[in-house]
Amino acid sequence: MLEAIAAIVKALGYAAALTGAGLAIARVSLAWGLKTPLHLPTSLVRSAGSLLVLTSCATALIFFLRLGGDADAPTLAAIFLSPLGVALGLQLIGGLWLALKTERRTAPIGAVLILVAFGVVGHSASRGMLTSITIILHVTAAAWWCGGLWILLATGRTASTNFPELVGRFSRQAVWVVMALLIAALTTATLLLEFRIDLALAYQQALLTKLGLTALLLALAGVNRVVLTPQLAGQDRARIRLRRMIVGELLLFAAIISATAYITTYLSPHDTTDAAHAHGGEVQVSGPIAIVDPWAPAMPGGAPTGAGYLTIVNNQPVEDRLIAASSPWAERVTLHASSTDRGIARMRDLNALPITAHGQVTLQPGVYHLMFEGLYAPFVAGDTVPLTLTFQRVGKVDVQLTVLPLGARPAESHRH
Repeated sequence: MLEAIAAIVKALGYAAALTGAGLAIARVSLAWGLKTPLHLPTSLVRSAGSLLVLTSCATALIFFLRLGGDADAPTLAAIFLSPLGVALGLQLIGGLWLALKTERRTAPIGAVLILVAFGVVGHSASRGMLTSITIILHVTAAAWWCGGLWILLATGRTASTNFPELVGRFSRQAVWVVMALLIAALTTATLLLEFRIDLALAYQQALLTKLGLTALLLALAGVNRVVLTPQLAGQDRARIRLRRMIVGELLLFAAIISATAYITTYLSPHDTTDAAHAHGGEVQVSGPIAIVDPWAPAMPGGAPTGAGYLTIVNNQPVEDRLIAASSPWAERVTLHASSTDRGIARMRDLNALPITAHGQVTLQPGVYHLMFEGLYAPFVAGDTVPLTLTFQRVGKVDVQLTVLPLGARPAESHRH
């Protein structure tokens, strides 16, 4: 439920950012040298700035709740002393700037702050400076396009005589802006995917959907430029049709924004759980904590103890810890680390197992394992063993261990 709310808030924030920042920067380029004053929908700019302030605050609150809702030092540091905190601060200040200085020449300063925020946090920022730069260029071009459409729509609804000139100016500038948008988008995608194309991955499938929506947007823009724009000088109906087509472009922008919010909320270009899907692994639980390939070996001779193995993936931006485990099949479940010293296998109890931010830990023979003590029934190949893992931040996560024949491993079972 919290993830769905986060995606909705993120979509609203993206829409507010593109609209507010786009109107501020598009106004500068379109009004340059224009003989008559440019009609700017100031109420829309103020609304977009105010909405961005609200979504920034809501995002911080959602992030706080996702981290457990405890106002401890690690949680507060993760919110305010992290790239996310910097990005939210830039959006908050930029939104306030646009809302308060809508009609002033300094309004583009707020737009710059908002656009820079996109390069500070998210998938792009995690891949280095180059992807941060390309995503800022990409978002800036998209914002200009979106803001320019709003200006055209507002001007087209008035009796302004400079509407054909304004449309022509927008069309000429849009050629270069769209070119920059596409180059930046392709460069960013290539860097994020590390030059690997695998459409079996959910992230790349979602990118392909977004690419299809962008292609529709470009096709609609092409019709506007080639067919309708030349007719504006002599036909009033062309003006009406163009306004309708502009509304269509804005609706496609809304669809692209929604797709982007979904991608950045639920998917990741370097998500280890997604990679496990591609290589035949079983991702049984996904979310802030993901569980991959949970399994247990069959125990010979009805042994009263058993072992459990799995991979824990921490998709959170802060460290979490596995602090307890339990199962209705055993009196108790404990966590152990294995090691070999001078050819002698040793085992020690662990009170907790830390998993770093965006990291993973694999419980496997010879390293870590869960020990099931006082089994009520022995592990037999083909059984599924219920298990509850308790994490310090996420809380309880329920999984099912698949019991494999003695000596088998999950990769072998997937191949068969």
